[in-house]
Amino acid sequence: MRRVIRLLSFGLILAGLALGGFKVFQDRQSEDAYDHSQQALRGQLRQSAAPRDVPVEEEKPPALREGEALAVLRVPRFGPHYAPVIVEGVSRKALAKGPGHFPGTAQPGEMGNFAVAGHRTGWGEPFHRLPELTKGDRIDVEWKRTTYTYRVTHSKVVEPSDVGVLLPVPGKPGARPDKARITLITCTDRGWDGSYVHRFVVWGELERTGR
Repeated sequence: MRRVIRLLSFGLILAGLALGGFKVFQDRQSEDAYDHSQQALRGQLRQSAAPRDVPVEEEKPPALREGEALAVLRVPRFGPHYAPVIVEGVSRKALAKGPGHFPGTAQPGEMGNFAVAGHRTGWGEPFHRLPELTKGDRIDVEWKRTTYTYRVTHSKVVEPSDVGVLLPVPGKPGARPDKARITLITCTDRGWDGSYVHRFVVWGELERTGR
């Protein structure tokens, strides 16, 4: 009986190691895929920023498709090398490439709410340090050769069903936007089943626009 127990215990340990190794393998795969995607996205941005024969004011660029490069996000608190490319869309496929812009919310610098979601773990974990942001911290968004600088106003943990965070004036249904805002969203604590229970949200307001 003891031998059976020892064999079962050994088997469980091996199974745990195998699952752990598979998790590490999955994480490594997601990190490699994220890095490759970010490199490709930077190439998209460089190409879109290249000089063209048609004057900028006469251009009418097509709407971005899901997963295409939109802008670059910089947060000084996270260090000089933090500069993930934001993509259009928040599907699982889009967020595997980088932080994603919620379709239907404002563009960078525009009146309203520029809302972006990102992974806290896995797939480059671009929003892993989001809870470190405090009031007054700077958030820069580089879009179309212009830098939009926001200042963090506050943060909050909310339920996943709280879609009011995406409104033009967050938390105020029907209110007309009076400022250019930014909203950054990520997951927070894990539940017993491994799923994320809540969302961590950071809000900011546009401070200045520069080139």
